[in-house]
Amino acid sequence: MKTVPTLLTLDRLELSDQLEIFQPYYERIQIDVADGVLVPNVTTQIDELNELLERDLIDIKPETVFDFHLMVRDYKKELEKIKELQKYAKVNLVLINADLKVDIAKLTDQYDFSIGLDISPEREISSLARQYNLENTKAIQIMTVEPGFQGSPFLPEMLMKIQQLRELHYEKEILIDGGVNSNTIKTISGRKFKPDIICIGSYLTKAEEELEERINDLKKL
Repeated sequence: MKTVPTLLTLDRLELSDQLEIFQPYYERIQIDVADGVLVPNVTTQIDELNELLERDLIDIKPETVFDFHLMVRDYKKELEKIKELQKYAKVNLVLINADLKVDIAKLTDQYDFSIGLDISPEREISSLARQYNLENTKAIQIMTVEPGFQGSPFLPEMLMKIQQLRELHYEKEILIDGGVNSNTIKTISGRKFKPDIICIGSYLTKAEEELEERINDLKKL
């Protein structure tokens, strides 16, 4: 298991500050983008990040790569913005809500970053497997909270979806996102079937002076 910080910010200044804070510790960073339609929250938008990068107001290290978690209904528009962003930064993975009937094969041909699916707590793995060819899906992110806000309670029953995916012979990357802290990560670590990537939000972004200690504790766990 590896950990990735998840940045859910409300304005460009906050995003700029968090990128500066986390790049010394992590080479892979996930940015949440919410539109207030698919989920009840609005975050810093990709246009704002593009503007910061274009004006050279953020220093992106050469080794830094980004994942984008698109909690938006019009994901095609956001994909074009991410394509534009590649002029300034490396993009690894973009996660799109599975309920939006994503044509993964078509999008994979269009873009040179990986396309994955984000599944909400209500989405059953059996229905996901019926709708999608999982062999062509580069990554699946399991939401372990109700999406939209950082600090929501952890839903441990969602961890069973990791086992269900592996039993369907899904061998690509599985991420979990939401509610991870020093207590819940022990629950995650104790499972037979573990995620490849644990995305961590407020436990890191609100750590302040305890940040380095928390990062070191996560490495031990």
